[in-house]
Amino acid sequence: MHTTGQAVPIAPVSQPLNKSWPVVRGGPLRGCLRDVQFRPLQLYETAWREHGDFVCLRVLPGFNAYLLAHPGAIEHILHGNLKNYRKPDSFNDAVRPLAGNGILTSEGETWRRQRRLVQPAFLRNSVGKVAGHMVAAIGETVDEWQAADDDRTLDVVPEMMRLALRIASTTLLGTDISGAADSIGAAYRTTFEYASLKMNGRLMFQPLWLPTRRNCEFKRCKTLLDRVILDLVARRRREAARQDVLDLLLAAQDEESGQGMSDEQLKDEALTLLTAGHETIGAALSWCWYLLAKHTDVQREFSEQVSRHLQGRLPTAEDLAAMPLATAIFEESMRLYPPAWGMPRETIEPDVICGYPVPARATLILSQYLVHRHPDFWPQPETFLPARFLSPAAARPKFAYFPFGGGPRICIGNHFAMVEGPLALAALSQRFHFALVPDQRIEADPTFTLRPKYGVHVTVRKRA
Repeated sequence: MHTTGQAVPIAPVSQPLNKSWPVVRGGPLRGCLRDVQFRPLQLYETAWREHGDFVCLRVLPGFNAYLLAHPGAIEHILHGNLKNYRKPDSFNDAVRPLAGNGILTSEGETWRRQRRLVQPAFLRNSVGKVAGHMVAAIGETVDEWQAADDDRTLDVVPEMMRLALRIASTTLLGTDISGAADSIGAAYRTTFEYASLKMNGRLMFQPLWLPTRRNCEFKRCKTLLDRVILDLVARRRREAARQDVLDLLLAAQDEESGQGMSDEQLKDEALTLLTAGHETIGAALSWCWYLLAKHTDVQREFSEQVSRHLQGRLPTAEDLAAMPLATAIFEESMRLYPPAWGMPRETIEPDVICGYPVPARATLILSQYLVHRHPDFWPQPETFLPARFLSPAAARPKFAYFPFGGGPRICIGNHFAMVEGPLALAALSQRFHFALVPDQRIEADPTFTLRPKYGVHVTVRKRA
C-alpha cells in the first residue's frame, strides 16, 4: 500500500517560551539583502545548517525575515494558528501583475469565494473524469518521441515543459496549445523572472507604468498570455461542453450568492491554473529524469515494473496502484527538489512559534527545500530513495513533507499533479531509457519555481 508515511503529533520544539533567535546579520549596511536577491537558496541552507531550524535574517537594518525549517513551526502557521497568517503584500503585489486576482493572490472573503468556485473542479472524482485527457496528451508525446531518431541527445527541461503545457492546456482548457510552447514558455519565464525580482526587492522602486525595457517585456508577455486565455474562454462560451476543467469553471456558481465568474475572473483563474499546472509539473518531471538517469538501478527497476504491468499500452489512472514506483519516484523527486521551494507568510498579530516570539507584520519564510532534507525526519536526507515512500515504516510529522503547502490554502491542483506526474513517468519509462550526458553542470535555479538552471541533457534510447 502506498503511503507518504504515518503522520504523528509533534511535541513542542522548545521550552520555555520566548527563546532568542540566532541572527544572521550579513553586512553592516545591506545586511543579507544581496544574498536574498541573488542567492536565496544558498543563504537559507547555510543559515539553517549553521544555526538550526529557527533563524532570524537581518535583511536590512530595521527589517528582519524569519527562516523556519521545522515541521512543528510549519504546522503552527498553516494549520494550528492559520488565522493569524496571510501571504505578505510583497508576494501578492509581485505576482498579481501576472495572475490577477485569482486564488493565488487574493485574500479574505475574495479568496474564500473563488476557492469555493474552483475547488469542485479539482476534487479527486473530478480529476478522475479528466484523466483521459492527460493520457491522450502523454500519448501524443510518446508517439512523437518514437518517431524521432534513436540515441538522440536533448535537454529534458524544455521537453517536459512542453509536455506539461500540452497536458495542462488539454485537460484544463480543452485545447492543446503546446504548438506555441516556445513562445508561451518564453513569456512565462519573462513574467516569472519579473515577479521574482519584484519579490526580492530588485524592482522595488520601478512601477509597472514606467517604460523601462523590463517593464515593456513583461507587458508584452502578459498580453500574449491574456490573449491566449481570453480567446479560449470566448470560444468555449460559444461551443458545446468538452468535459474539461474550463467547463466546470464556466458552470460554477457560488453556493451563497448563486453567481458565476466573469470573463475577467475566469481569465485570472485559468491563467493561474495553467501557470501552476505546467510550470511546476514541468520542473518536477525534469528533476525526476535527472534523478532516474543518475540512479540507473532505480530506472531499471521502474522500467521493468511498468513494462510488466502495461505490456506496451499507455497507462491510466487506475494503473497507478499496480505501479507504485511511479508515484514514489515523483514524491521523492519533489522531496529533494520541490518546485515550490519556499512559502512566504506574514503575521497579523504577534505570536510565539515553538517557543520563538515573532512580532506583528513579521515576514516568515517556510522552506520546503530545507524541511524535506531535515535529518531528524529523513534518514539519508540527501540520497534519492523512492522506497521511503513505499511503506509506512518511518513515522514522520505531517509537515515534514509539504510540496503542495498545507491547510486551507493547500495547492488546489495537488490531486491533479499526483495523477499527471506518475502517468507521464510511467508512459515514458516504458518506452525510453535516459542516460545523463557527462560533465554537465546541474544547479537548482530558485527563480519562482525550482528548476534546473542549465537544463538536464540526456541521451534518449528507445527500448525494445
